[in-house]
Amino acid sequence: MRLKEHFLVYRGLPKGIYFLFLSDIINRMGGFILPLMTLILTGKLGLSVSDAGLFATAAMLAQAPFFLLGGKLSDKFGSKRVIVLFDFLGAFTYLLCGFLPPGHVTAVLLVVASAFFGVASPAHTAIIPELAPPSMIKSAYSLIYLGYNIGLSVGPLLGGLLFVNHFRLLFLLDGMTTMAATIVVLLGVRSRAKEKKGPFSAAAEAILEEEKKRAEDGSVFSFLRKNPVLLAFAGCLLIYNFCYIQWAFILPLQTVDRFGENGARLYSLLVSVNAVTVVVLTPLLTSLTRRLHALETIFLGGVFYLGAFLLFAVNGWTLVFMIGMVSITVGEILININMNVFIAQKTPDAYMGRANSLLSIVNGAGFAIGPVIMGNLLLLLTFRSAWFLVSGLIILGFLLVRALRHMDGDASSGGSRGNGAGDMQIDDEIQDEAESELFREEETTR
Repeated sequence: MRLKEHFLVYRGLPKGIYFLFLSDIINRMGGFILPLMTLILTGKLGLSVSDAGLFATAAMLAQAPFFLLGGKLSDKFGSKRVIVLFDFLGAFTYLLCGFLPPGHVTAVLLVVASAFFGVASPAHTAIIPELAPPSMIKSAYSLIYLGYNIGLSVGPLLGGLLFVNHFRLLFLLDGMTTMAATIVVLLGVRSRAKEKKGPFSAAAEAILEEEKKRAEDGSVFSFLRKNPVLLAFAGCLLIYNFCYIQWAFILPLQTVDRFGENGARLYSLLVSVNAVTVVVLTPLLTSLTRRLHALETIFLGGVFYLGAFLLFAVNGWTLVFMIGMVSITVGEILININMNVFIAQKTPDAYMGRANSLLSIVNGAGFAIGPVIMGNLLLLLTFRSAWFLVSGLIILGFLLVRALRHMDGDASSGGSRGNGAGDMQIDDEIQDEAESELFREEETTR
């Protein structure tokens, strides 16, 4: 198959998905603040390294209730409204920072902006199933992930050039590009989740009404208790993310220890390899794995993680570091796309925002505790021993995913969306009929 044919997985997606793709490119191309947060706190706001680490950790932990709030608001009012309102508020807060001298007020406003973006975060993921029919979910998530990384491959580079002499301009440009990206969503995306009206069959209409009623009567926590597969999946993601974040923590320390002054340059090169690999391989990997179950693909992603960790453990050469980075990036692509697919398959629309808010918290927890725990262990272990330890942990993680795949297959025979009731399963064909009829009707009226 020729390379261009792999891009056909993105053909025929709903128009709203393409607008989200464009919005993400704009947003991440201007996303200067988050990648440079540590340097901003220490180099411009005067915090010590330890205080900056405490500040960043506290800000991350403080986002948890805002994730939950964003999920609840998305389910109640629609993801698009949440994205537009809170991304605008976050962008406006960045613009305020651009007109203020660096200081403690700026630090406070960074926390406020982080809260606004935290509310919007679950909606950015939950809106995809609102726009795309089930058969296109994987391709839709893949395209959004690709757009995010296209922008991300440019944004930090531009931010680094502006940081020293044009610090305030970072905030102004980040705020303006975020507003521009939000306008694209406002004008180009038509969300359908809260407007489910259409000529459905009586059976399909009854099931959708029953799903809505159950969501109103129960909380997302009661839904999760009745769907242990999702809880187990969250535990697997915690392990995966704990291991994944080590390439951003152990690896820079290791390269500096191994290559001295050239270690920082090598690590920067590895970051670039990660970005380029994501952009080049995302369409290819999406096409090659489109028929695989989401959990099977996540299992393969864990295997690629393992290959990278073992290369980092036994390696002393630049080329092998680069091969390891390609391996971990392949795993990253497979996992990031398919974890959202699995959540979408298992979660009714009425719970989608809240389920994704909990997913954001789990992801953040793995990223937050990984450096803290391994930082203390590195006082006792060599880099090689640390990587072997991480390798053992990821083996546990992907074996649990494999077991979860068998559990899910036995329980649902194909991984369809559940209704959260425990004593009732939504019939796949009727659910798909309702969603496909709605999708066709709305696409023809646009």
